[in-house]
Amino acid sequence: MRIREPGWIERAAMRSCVMAVLMGSGLMVAAPAAAEPVEEAIAEARALAERGQCDEAGARLMEIDGLVSRARLMVGGCLIGAGLYPEALESLSTIRGDRAGLTADQVGDVELYRAIALYHLERFAEASAALKAAEGQTREKAQLALYRGLIALRDGDNVRAAPALESAARLDPRQTEPVASYYAGMAWLGAAQRGKAREAFRRVVNRDGDGAWGQQAQIMLESTELFPWFVRGSAGMEWDDNVLLRGDVTQIIDGNPLTIAGKDDWRGVWEIEGGVQLFETEEAIWSGGVTASYTGNAHVDLGDVNTHYPVIGTYLSRRLGRETFAQARYAYGHAWVGGDSYINTHAGELSLVHTWRESGTTLALVEVLANDLRFRPDSVRDGVGPNGTNPPCPPPFDGLSCSPPGVDERNDRDRDGVGYGFAIDHRYLVPVANALDEVLEGVELGGGYRFRYYDSEGSEWEHFAHALTALVEFDFPLGFGLGGYLHYEHRDFANPSTFPDVERPNFQYTLATDDREEDEVHVVGELTKELSDIFSVSARYSYLNNDSNRDAYNYDRHIVGGYLNFRFD
Repeated sequence: MRIREPGWIERAAMRSCVMAVLMGSGLMVAAPAAAEPVEEAIAEARALAERGQCDEAGARLMEIDGLVSRARLMVGGCLIGAGLYPEALESLSTIRGDRAGLTADQVGDVELYRAIALYHLERFAEASAALKAAEGQTREKAQLALYRGLIALRDGDNVRAAPALESAARLDPRQTEPVASYYAGMAWLGAAQRGKAREAFRRVVNRDGDGAWGQQAQIMLESTELFPWFVRGSAGMEWDDNVLLRGDVTQIIDGNPLTIAGKDDWRGVWEIEGGVQLFETEEAIWSGGVTASYTGNAHVDLGDVNTHYPVIGTYLSRRLGRETFAQARYAYGHAWVGGDSYINTHAGELSLVHTWRESGTTLALVEVLANDLRFRPDSVRDGVGPNGTNPPCPPPFDGLSCSPPGVDERNDRDRDGVGYGFAIDHRYLVPVANALDEVLEGVELGGGYRFRYYDSEGSEWEHFAHALTALVEFDFPLGFGLGGYLHYEHRDFANPSTFPDVERPNFQYTLATDDREEDEVHVVGELTKELSDIFSVSARYSYLNNDSNRDAYNYDRHIVGGYLNFRFD
């Protein structure tokens, strides 16, 4: 994407930015004996620079010993604000040969201002090199991010440009807005992220109102405002070594223990989700829409457990501030397994999302989940009861075990219930030094905590759960990405399990008396290759280990698969 050359509006914005930088550029000297004359000279030079009298401002500072390089720095910044880029570059370049009296961050400011001047002179390769030299030294991180994003946008690298411009807008909106958000919107459009583009353009409209930037952003909003939508999904093949999630329950046949395996199988898998915004009020305070998703699979051998799970939902969003949103969501789903109705699900959620200036994005939510299984568990034949009230076990010989008398499996194993919980999650886009551009383009870190209480109708499933998550995602050149996800969950159940650890056909088994407890660890690694802005391919490995004090729930699972992914926005 080629961006239009900045005109007088951009120069005015840049002048404001540079003058703000000069006001805090550290032009003080540690000379107590001459503090008052020095401070007076600096104040006068700043006043001259604010009026655009750049040469006069520099001359006033050059009268003070030790401030020659700092005077040239001020002149260079002042000339940039005036749109006199060749003259600014000349003044700044002279400092490179004599940096006496400059602090380390002022040396970084020299390279940053050189990059700004070079950018406006369309010497983009040199501007990029100057930005690299300023990395880690200049204190003006917002300006650095702004021009890194602008250069990436001009090079057509929308994926890198958009986050850099968003960062510039957050770090110091007084200096970089509305320029940063406008071009962030253009970059998001180029990366096929229409929803994010609209958010960026809205920020411009909110900040600039009827100004030139706001009017142009409003045009961009109107060009994309008719029922904004998204569709994304994937399809692939995967191998699962424990399709039935069977644990270590042991049967003894003729004196030999036999562990019942969960059966491995290949399957085709697919998932698709989408949404459309149905309305939005003026200034984007309120908005709402509908969502839908469908997940399914088809096994090669175990067709009886093929699953289909469509979900429909709706949402209502409220903007609370420039970087803060609240949202209410409801979703209903119904699943079929092997062609039979399996479960109805209801999910309600209230969430709050806030994007911090430098520290990423935080999500906090509360939720209510309801499950209604469309079948009832089978009862197990009771063994001999008090005073012989039940028939003895084993007769008749049918290969089935007997449960202790008085256990009501049909009701105790009922999974229907309501879950209540809250969660907090944080994502942070790690700044990547320009020196690593050739090997690493982006790093995102994430983590969170979730609490849940599930109030089930059957005693088997009532529990408290605490979960921790962590993730890391790397973006590499040529469209490659690598991600890792770790989930740990502890579940503390309110009652003992009605499932035995050992069964013997035609004999009455015994049940443990201690409450059920589980620790689940889930690890996922995925390698992705972008084919275009819409399509990508990925390979994924997933490992799940559920460590339970009851053998029926003590299992692990390995899944390996390859997928074709797509996204339209």
